[in-house]
Amino acid sequence: MELLKDKDYCDITVVELLEKADVGKTTFYRHYERKLDVFLAIHDSLFESFFQDLTTLEDWLSLRPRSSVIAMLNRISVQSSFRRSMSYKLGNDAPQAHRQLKYNLTTLIEQRLAVAFETDNFIIPLPCLASSLAAVYLDFISQLFSDQLSYSVEDKAASLQRLTQALLRAAIER
Repeated sequence: MELLKDKDYCDITVVELLEKADVGKTTFYRHYERKLDVFLAIHDSLFESFFQDLTTLEDWLSLRPRSSVIAMLNRISVQSSFRRSMSYKLGNDAPQAHRQLKYNLTTLIEQRLAVAFETDNFIIPLPCLASSLAAVYLDFISQLFSDQLSYSVEDKAASLQRLTQALLRAAIER
């Protein structure tokens, strides 16, 4: 995380990761196969933070965005002043990173929805619904990084919550 504050992912080397973490090569490769795995692990942690307040049916269906979502969008907005596109920043790892981030986020959303809802009531299969929500969240976040949304973080969070609520209501209406 420290390195990503000052450099784009594609400009960070494994050697820099080793130095920053104060670990040897063997230790690094015991836990990670490549630099991308560190990036994905960081995002898994960020996704958990993003959804920490979405635990009940009421949280998901509320029109009021959760504080964890607002906090994460604030964090993203502060860090979105980079000039390069996300694909450029990820370099050769971009296609695999995008696929894996979507998969990981879909899995997290699916788990959270299964706990909060009676998933037998969904008319849209849970994996499809979770994948759609993950796509909405990732697209929304990428818009924040590209600064395509020029309104307040609270308004951004409210818009994202309304999109989430609309998808969920469509999935449970009979």
